[in-house]
Amino acid sequence: MKIGDIVTRKVYGEDTQFCIIGFYTNQSTGERVAILAILDPSLIIESSVQDLAPISAHHLLALTAPLVH
Repeated sequence: MKIGDIVTRKVYGEDTQFCIIGFYTNQSTGERVAILAILDPSLIIESSVQDLAPISAHHLLALTAPLVH
């Protein structure tokens, strides 16, 4: 699997779809873990391409990091 692939999770069946937005290796187990963004048809919008701004992969991954309290 690669970034951009659309997937489902076996535990959810095919009811919910996700897009793979990144990967990391779990330092405790060595397991490869995918970072997923949920695809929700009610959240799909249109936008002029001129209104879009790219973000860095670093910023995107920071958005997915768990908050430390």
